Amino acid sequence: MTKRHQIETSSFIIIAIFISSYFVWRSNQNFQNQSRASSPPKIIVPSLNPVLQIETASQISPDGTKNLKMKKIPDSDGSFAFVFTVMDGSGANEYALYTAKVQNPDNLSIPFNTWSPDNKYLYIQKNDNGALVFKATGEPITDGQNYFDVEEIFTDKVKNVTPKIVTGWASLTLLIVNTVKEDKSKGPSYWFEVPSKAIFQLSSQF
Repeated sequence: MTKRHQIETSSFIIIAIFISSYFVWRSNQNFQNQSRASSPPKIIVPSLNPVLQIETASQISPDGTKNLKMKKIPDSDGSFAFVFTVMDGSGANEYALYTAKVQNPDNLSIPFNTWSPDNKYLYIQKNDNGALVFKATGEPITDGQNYFDVEEIFTDKVKNVTPKIVTGWASLTLLIVNTVKEDKSKGPSYWFEVPSKAIFQLSSQF
């Protein structure tokens, strides 16, 4: 084979390779375009709001035979439903004690010393400075009253001070109430007696 024939053969091979590469490239382009056309559009799913969470709390009685349970249920309007129930220490024989719907999520709570020493009474903390007192059986605490609102009773009976906090039980029927004066200074401490609603000022502050 002459040198000229070798050059012509090499040129032909190079041209053939180039043409083949071009057709392969065009085939790939057509396949990709068809794939894009046939692929469904991507669906963007909006993120959902988190599920409203129900909070619970409970406090067992000193002898372990009773349990006070609270459910705080948020509503879509921004308010909160509080449901208080009492049951046996085992969780059986549950019955309703108190329900309320409020705007403040911290309006009601169960203190650690909610139960009276003999388990006959219990109280629920209200607005940090008051308390609601109940019979543990769920029965009315007196004729015509399901519970006592300590803050309301103080407003009617004691002048110039308001309850700051109910600290717990001093005896089977006495709750300790610390107060604040109108100028926001510390007021005297009192005993609040259940079920008579009598109020006794103490000589020392707690």
